[in-house]
Amino acid sequence: MSKFKHHKYTWSKPFMSVRHCWEFVGPSGAVHFTANLTEGYGTTCGLEFHHLSGEGAPHHLNCHLTGGRCWHDGTSLYADESVWPGVEPMLRHGDHEGIFRLLEWEYQRHFERDDDLSRIPDVQIKGAA
Repeated sequence: MSKFKHHKYTWSKPFMSVRHCWEFVGPSGAVHFTANLTEGYGTTCGLEFHHLSGEGAPHHLNCHLTGGRCWHDGTSLYADESVWPGVEPMLRHGDHEGIFRLLEWEYQRHFERDDDLSRIPDVQIKGAA
């Protein structure tokens, strides 16, 4: 059985851009990844990690992902430069399972700090030739 739960993908179109969002929860916290595609402006992404414990006051008292207090940190530069290049081809093929696998790997890198996770896993894109 997977240690991850509540996998959720949403698509919305606020204003003139398309917003893709993937999120899930693991035993130590949650991951929230967004990709905003705006014609003429390119893609902007964000990757947030929601921790179940932390130092100081929590950032959220009732986090929509963890269901309680959370401390979160995130990055847009890493999301744009490192995560999006892996997500984009899978999104083009509708391979959300592959995207979640990649984000689960990011979760493990961040929360578990495992040295064996230093390289991005080979993820086969469904439907790609």
